[in-house]
Amino acid sequence: MSHRRVGQAIAAGLVAAAAGALAWGWRRHGRGGGGAAGVEERTCECGQAFRVVGSGRHRVHWTAGAARDEAVLDGRCPACDRPLPS
Repeated sequence: MSHRRVGQAIAAGLVAAAAGALAWGWRRHGRGGGGAAGVEERTCECGQAFRVVGSGRHRVHWTAGAARDEAVLDGRCPACDRPLPS
């Protein structure tokens, strides 16, 4: 095998390893159906519990027990219509 082929094989292996590591991290942090790393528990003044992921304008709220595809999208508590807890 020539030096060029060896270099190409090493580069391909590194790219595959990096892709695998990214996919593993994506799943591990809850983006691909895995664990719940980075999830905070918050409660509105009315007592409605929320799961919160992210920060700033990238923060996503779910009512406690809601499915992943049932995020609260309007920025208001569904129980009392107050702004979501930050």
